[in-house]
Amino acid sequence: MNTKLIRYVFFTIWGICLWSCTKEEDIYEDRKGENVNEIITDQSKNKILSYKITNPGEKQAIYSAVDHDAKTITTYLPAYYQLEFMQVAIELPQGTTISPKATELVPVFSAAPFEYTVTAADGTTAKYKLNVVVQYPDMVLDELSTESSTQKLGSIITVTGGNLLVSGSVTKLYLTDENGSKVWNYTMDELNSASMSLRFQAVIPNLADYNAFIADKQKKYWLQLESYGITKRMTFPVTFQ
Repeated sequence: MNTKLIRYVFFTIWGICLWSCTKEEDIYEDRKGENVNEIITDQSKNKILSYKITNPGEKQAIYSAVDHDAKTITTYLPAYYQLEFMQVAIELPQGTTISPKATELVPVFSAAPFEYTVTAADGTTAKYKLNVVVQYPDMVLDELSTESSTQKLGSIITVTGGNLLVSGSVTKLYLTDENGSKVWNYTMDELNSASMSLRFQAVIPNLADYNAFIADKQKKYWLQLESYGITKRMTFPVTFQ
């Protein structure tokens, strides 16, 4: 092969490579990276970092929503747990304390708002209000009476319906007057109750008083079932035998 031709081909290929490499260097410029803002949690503030219900177990713990602006803790509690008191675990910043303590049992239903006071390491405080929202499917009661027929009661009452909780500690039956005032109460027979049928026995501390109470066979009453924060009152009245 001609020596000049070989040199020509060599320098042509070398020139192409040099041009390509130069272009690649132009494309990949050395640029300064953008500033990265690192988020650092302020451990000195009077706040609650997390709040959870541990009764169901650590793996099934129920985490609550903590709103630092509104100073609220909202817990969504499924009714099927049937809890009267909650065991809680609270995470706080280092050096922060809380009152009542996290080890204190928390009532699911409290007459007064349940509040926590959080005290930071610098002495500043904040109050958080606890809101418990019971997640309960609509409870349904079957009427004992109808518009044209009034059911006559004895000392034992069976209530049927749907989404009934079989627990005497959270489900109560009362007899009310026409104004809704409770005049008598019943206790649940849990051994003979089921989710669709609850059996109740009249509480009779004094037989003479009970007999006097039911003596008026014409007086009408209404049955009211209260279960885990839900109240249902039958539409049609009942009387005694």
